[in-house]
Amino acid sequence: MCDFKKEDVLILAKAILEEPLEYVDGDFESYYYCVYCAVKLKGYFVDMKDFKHDLNCPVLVAKDILTGTK
Repeated sequence: MCDFKKEDVLILAKAILEEPLEYVDGDFESYYYCVYCAVKLKGYFVDMKDFKHDLNCPVLVAKDILTGTK
């Protein structure tokens, strides 16, 4: 088992959640994508609640850490 400080893990988890999504405004297609798992959500007027990350995405791990889920 690794000996990471709890504070350091929380700082890392918060950093991952700060800006995980990028917006691409192309001529033929516009979409949001996750910089960690590269999943795309296409469309101009999208609800970010509809964004689904890959199951192994660090964003989901960070959310689990910050909510205390194992």
